[in-house]
Amino acid sequence: MEQTTGNRVVILGGSFAGLYCAQVLHDTARKSAIPKPKITVLDRNNFVLFATFLPEVLSNQVNPLTVVPAIRRVTGQRDIDFRQTEIQGVDFDKKLVHTETGDFEYDTLVIALGGATNFYGNQNAERYSFPFKTLADGLRLRNHVIDCLERANQSKNAADRRRLLTFVQAGAGCSGLELMTELEAFLHHVCGRVYRNINYYRDVRLILAEGLPRVLASLPELASQAGLAKLAKKGIEVSLNTFVTDVGPGWVELGKGERIETETLIWAAGVKANPMTAQFPFEKDRIGRIKVDEYNRVLGQENIYAIGDVAHFIGEDGVPLAQTAQVAVQQGPALARNLIASWEGKLMRPFRFHYRGDLVSIGNLDAVCTPFGWNIFGLSGWLLFKWVYFSKMPVMQNRFRLLSDWILYFLQGPIVSRLDEFGSERTVIGKPKEPNA
Repeated sequence: MEQTTGNRVVILGGSFAGLYCAQVLHDTARKSAIPKPKITVLDRNNFVLFATFLPEVLSNQVNPLTVVPAIRRVTGQRDIDFRQTEIQGVDFDKKLVHTETGDFEYDTLVIALGGATNFYGNQNAERYSFPFKTLADGLRLRNHVIDCLERANQSKNAADRRRLLTFVQAGAGCSGLELMTELEAFLHHVCGRVYRNINYYRDVRLILAEGLPRVLASLPELASQAGLAKLAKKGIEVSLNTFVTDVGPGWVELGKGERIETETLIWAAGVKANPMTAQFPFEKDRIGRIKVDEYNRVLGQENIYAIGDVAHFIGEDGVPLAQTAQVAVQQGPALARNLIASWEGKLMRPFRFHYRGDLVSIGNLDAVCTPFGWNIFGLSGWLLFKWVYFSKMPVMQNRFRLLSDWILYFLQGPIVSRLDEFGSERTVIGKPKEPNA
């Protein structure tokens, strides 16, 4: 068991919410007269996923290692104790976090475990589709797309080729559009050039199913319309007010009764809290998020807090805040400052989320952006998207890698090599993954 003195803060999860909280807590405590807290961050991975650029891993604009800056690099020279370990549970009475490498005592616990893909109880979708939440998800999908291209390039059977080259995606939010348009850019580039027996315009079919009345539903109407128009220009079929109702080996069924022969269903339709929250004895919402008060403190608890995708926080409009990075990177620092204030005997400030707009890449040289209420579309929006998120990459080493990745991509185009070592249990819809894989 780890022995320590002073205020012991244990942060569950090396998400951006958790890491930003740890950084600001450390930096603010240095300027305070209070005893310096002992900050420990626990996570099963030694990296944090910069998910904004995960779709660019699919299209090979970006190397996979570029989007996973090491947590130790993120925390830098700060006195933050990071431990890569599997979190097994929490004894809230004894204030102990159980991990595979030992127990950690805490005085203050911050739950920042992040989110997971939400299949809304659709077991067939969970079994047969390709989620896109983690780096492993992105690499599996990339391998699968390359498999489909390799097989279609060799096939002489027209029905097989149509099935292999039809790609269906559920979900047309910000991440969904970025994913689908990066897939379109990749296929557009390699079909005909690399895979010479495949004609992109004749053979490839891209279908985007969205259950809501419009794409980019969280953005203003004008931005949503612009996004829809750009999808149409790229030849992507969009079906609104349409849910994926069922999926099986080699087929997908949409809510309108349409059955599509395909090897690929990509699931970008929703997020829920990390499943670990199910074992915590706190009040939760229907997707597993822990209900918190205006200080991000877990309801009914004194020194336990939840931030990011695991927190059910009611905004000023009476609606829970969305599970977005924009919320997480504001909650983390706000909680850190409140913890310091409470230790200094001062009043904590209620958290207020400030929406700053959205930046959505729509493939190569195109974007839909609404920073601070402004509408910036097309090339200007794309340059803004690249610059803003380039500057937000938390490690300088990864920024240089990101810049070099982009330069190589635009000079040489995408690479179509498979990364076999990452596995591909979801290679085709007809070969489902094992239930616990």
